[in-house]
Amino acid sequence: MTKTVVQESLEKMPEEFSVEELIERLLFIQNVQEGLLQSERKETVPLEDVRQRLRKW
Repeated sequence: MTKTVVQESLEKMPEEFSVEELIERLLFIQNVQEGLLQSERKETVPLEDVRQRLRKW
């Protein structure tokens, strides 16, 4: 995560917010970024495999 991403996130927050809300937003952004990188690296699970795994539950 870059300082720019953090600054942009701060600017999108309301005037008053809790530290927990900021942390939650930053963790969400980090997780999305990591998911996109995994997708680019082809580190994903095919949809049919996911469906089969869910059936076993």
